[in-house]
Amino acid sequence: MIADRTWKTRCVILHPGMAAKYVGSLGRGRVGLVTDSSLGTHRDRLLDGDLKGVQVLGLDAAPVNMRTVRAVAEFIHQHRLDTLVGLGGGSVLDAVKLGAMFFADPSLAIFVERNANRSGLLVLPPVPPSSKRPKTVLLPTTVGTSAEVSAVACLDTAVGRRLLASPQLAGDVAVLDAGHLATLPQGLVLEGLLEAFLRVAGTMIGSGASMFDNDSYHLMARIVRLGEEVRRHDSPETRLAAARLSMETHTGWSLIGRNPYGARHWYVANELAYLTGTRKMTATASLIASVWEEIGNGNVAWGDASTLNKLWFEATLGLPHLHPDPSQGVAQLIEEWGIPRLTGCSEETVRDAAAASLRNWGGVLPMLKGLSLGDVLHVLRRATRHDLPEGTTPISEGKEVRT
Repeated sequence: MIADRTWKTRCVILHPGMAAKYVGSLGRGRVGLVTDSSLGTHRDRLLDGDLKGVQVLGLDAAPVNMRTVRAVAEFIHQHRLDTLVGLGGGSVLDAVKLGAMFFADPSLAIFVERNANRSGLLVLPPVPPSSKRPKTVLLPTTVGTSAEVSAVACLDTAVGRRLLASPQLAGDVAVLDAGHLATLPQGLVLEGLLEAFLRVAGTMIGSGASMFDNDSYHLMARIVRLGEEVRRHDSPETRLAAARLSMETHTGWSLIGRNPYGARHWYVANELAYLTGTRKMTATASLIASVWEEIGNGNVAWGDASTLNKLWFEATLGLPHLHPDPSQGVAQLIEEWGIPRLTGCSEETVRDAAAASLRNWGGVLPMLKGLSLGDVLHVLRRATRHDLPEGTTPISEGKEVRT
């Protein structure tokens, strides 16, 4: 899901290592640092610089649940923090964003508990102006989710993974430092670029024409070409560009005025990832070619075929080695970029994922409206029961890979 751009995050882009000398000036009052516990080198560099002496909370890079959110809120309360700096991937940044909001308004926990059964999307009520929400300064160490600027966050509940949305979830400041991306495996840089590409492509396919179509085509083409450049010549500059383009999918013009629920593959991938214990992009990479094939075959409930063909042509112009058919082309791109896919799902898991997709996102809800159980089952069965192309890395059901 995307949201209308009705707020603004201050975005700062720095050369490698500059964050340690700069991030302290972005805060106010008492400052605390929430970090992925595995990022000791990055953490220590910040603590040796502008954040010397601040309080630190370490988190595991795991899906966020209410226990995680309460830990962050208690950290804020215990140290009476005015600014919360987050360092890590999407799950850690989501924990910081949610922790800051839930600290400012503890009743949000009750709201989530009471409404989690209603749908996969929970639009949070606004935090009252009188509440003291800490300023959030977010430093991503991964590419793709752009949690530092998005107005959504994922939360695992007793009834499944939920997408929480609020303008107040967008970070107050987003800081891209090339040094924080240096330890990210190249495969995850490419995976993040695919996530950013599909965020734009999926939303366009599920939306009508827009005056910003050319912006979208241009952005997708830049993402694909940058992915090819990362494969050939990985460098701090290309990684910083990857993070910047990913961020631009949320902050730029390409998705303005479009259907915020247009990327229909995302909702099915969310349920498949939750049930199998894999990362969302592993599930997405497994599904997307099957979804695009359905669109190409005329199943308009998944999206518009003419838009899909046009965007694939524009995005891959000048890259003749990629197959001109969108479904075959995206499968080829996923294989060449070495992005793992899920394999070995049981029929029970497939059925559970299809049922959860429609229960949480379908029916009268706009996300999967018009899709039947048979439509979703057909895509899931094709996506999870195939012979993997040579060179593709399989991920077995129940094996979680963390970034």
